[in-house]
Amino acid sequence: MNKPVYWISCALFILSCFACDKDEVNNKESINEVYLNLDLKSISASVLDNHLMQISDAEGAVVSEFTDLQNLPGQIELPGGDYTAEVLSEITTPAFDQPLYGGTQNFTVTDQNTTSLSLTLTQSNFGVKVVYADDFKTVNTNYSTVISNEHGSLSYSDSETRFGYFVEGPISVVLTYTDADGIIQTEENVLEASNPSIAAGTALTIKFQTSEDATYTGYYAQASNKTGLELKATLGDIISAGYNERSYADLWEIYKVSDIRTDGTIWDMYSDNPTGPETYVYYPGGDQCGNYSGEGDCYNREHSVPKSWFNDAAPMYTDMVHLVPTDGYVNSKRSNYPFGEVGSVTWTSDNGCVVGSARNGLGYSGTVFEPIDEYKGDFARIYFYFVTRYDDRVAGWNSVMFSSDAYGLDQWAITMLLDWSANDPVSDKERERNEHIQDFQNNRNPYVDHPEFIDKIWGQLKSSQKLKSGVAVQAAELTLSVN
Repeated sequence: MNKPVYWISCALFILSCFACDKDEVNNKESINEVYLNLDLKSISASVLDNHLMQISDAEGAVVSEFTDLQNLPGQIELPGGDYTAEVLSEITTPAFDQPLYGGTQNFTVTDQNTTSLSLTLTQSNFGVKVVYADDFKTVNTNYSTVISNEHGSLSYSDSETRFGYFVEGPISVVLTYTDADGIIQTEENVLEASNPSIAAGTALTIKFQTSEDATYTGYYAQASNKTGLELKATLGDIISAGYNERSYADLWEIYKVSDIRTDGTIWDMYSDNPTGPETYVYYPGGDQCGNYSGEGDCYNREHSVPKSWFNDAAPMYTDMVHLVPTDGYVNSKRSNYPFGEVGSVTWTSDNGCVVGSARNGLGYSGTVFEPIDEYKGDFARIYFYFVTRYDDRVAGWNSVMFSSDAYGLDQWAITMLLDWSANDPVSDKERERNEHIQDFQNNRNPYVDHPEFIDKIWGQLKSSQKLKSGVAVQAAELTLSVN
């Protein structure tokens, strides 16, 4: 698991002068005198609080120590030899909102020599926060959690949303709550020090839910009591059984009922304006592409998973779940770029969809297409469907979002799509469309019917979460079911 890295502009300029005249270095006694310049201007005070810097000799003895990294002296005296500079914190007590950092660098003091070195700080503790699933909060009251290690404990009330920080495991997680019968219950879980979820630099979210969530009936009965890749494989079997492959031309007809707004016009997610008047509308059957030279000319059948990624192969080519009606011109601007989050915009549609280079920190550096927030969850759930339905084929496709492992998606895509799905929950539009999908091709999108499946499969893989310090860290999620 990767630790967060905080690159700092930290340079040690060490000058040791031997057998020089007094007047040669600012009239100071210059024999074995070291001039120290630590440039820490790029580091915020909040990060440097509670940290110190030590310089140790080759035997490990501390020869200099600085507790105020914002106000270091300009010079120190060191004899020639090998040394280690270390930034560390001596805090061990757990605390909220208190990430700690550390780093070391070796250097040598030699006669008539200037040494320049850079120090890299990585997070030395791990963060833990607690959340309670809606189903848990519905049936239980007076819940709180205490997390502790050998150095102390933190109490997480039902409204506590901050990360608490611990320097090492194991940690004990004790949940106390009053159940539906009014009985006070206590449950304890222990995470051993070797657990990668609490490695240094990790942000762990512990989520409590009721175990009843695992039981399903009807279409999804086989998914009961399953999580992770086992659940993904089972859902793949469910939505593949009895699948009825339709023709590409058939899509025009189903769009007349599956993607219709209340005013009878086509529901185009690339042109719909949820907060204002439409700049143009399409009527089912009458405005099909055809040729186009700009927005508003006609609508066509958009492969939200670009068909070039799977070489136009069946049955993906006509799978209605990912084929949606969209403006032809916007579709052409989208091209086969992956969905993403834009940092520098090069083109904007009438309703606010944008094309441009990916934002910093996304995990992908190419050109991306970003739909409006109103429909990001729709597309996220389509992609989770796609890598579930075609999990045995994804590895052979040429795509910048799909991966060859069993989860089917690259890490950056998983993180982004999880956020999109969480921030744009399932809508009535999706639910109604799912019914028409079943009528049309005899399967459904399970992540529309049960969005909790997404977290059960991919939730623990979410990464690169930004904590209060602004440092990207490896994130993990642990879901604990309460009987």
